[in-house]
Amino acid sequence: MISQPDLILDHGQKRFMLGFFRVRFRQKLKTVWVQKPKEKKYSFSSNYYKIFLDIQRRCDFQISFSNFLLYVFFVLQYTIPIFLATIAGITAGNDLFVTFIQEFVSDDQAENIVKFFIFLISLLGTLFGTISATTNPSESYDNAAAFHNKFSEFKINLAIDMRNLELTNAMEEDYLQLLKQKNANLSELIQEYNQKRSIDKNQVGGDN
Repeated sequence: MISQPDLILDHGQKRFMLGFFRVRFRQKLKTVWVQKPKEKKYSFSSNYYKIFLDIQRRCDFQISFSNFLLYVFFVLQYTIPIFLATIAGITAGNDLFVTFIQEFVSDDQAENIVKFFIFLISLLGTLFGTISATTNPSESYDNAAAFHNKFSEFKINLAIDMRNLELTNAMEEDYLQLLKQKNANLSELIQEYNQKRSIDKNQVGGDN
């Protein structure tokens, strides 16, 4: 049986512990609910936000276009030589090809089939040879890869420069000046890429 002093002692301990936890709980609440300084949000004025989006859309188009050409010229620079070598091999083995076809059809039909097939692949060979000489897939692939990287870098740098102006509380005139300069730089970059992709330039390079 528990004596009365023991009950009083236990009750005092409970009150002490309850008070201790109340103090700790209040300290936790103060720590949690202390308002932190709000970070400044990255916002644009409507006057130049549209200009920023226009420049960004132009850059995005060039990134997508150069990426598309990157895949096209990557395929062409390997498939065209292989295809031309295959055509040369089939043309050189004309007699063997005729002999093989004769196992299934008559001699005249076999010769006609082989002649038509050689004419068809020769036509395709001329077409692919012209494409290769005109576009120069290997050089065009390098140009597409280089300018894809340049346009991607331009887009990132544009966002960084806009952010830097926003952090320094720049005036609207500063934003407009930056966008004007960036637009001019993008136009020069596009013009440079167009000159690199010029068919006349590739033809001259191929003749040399």
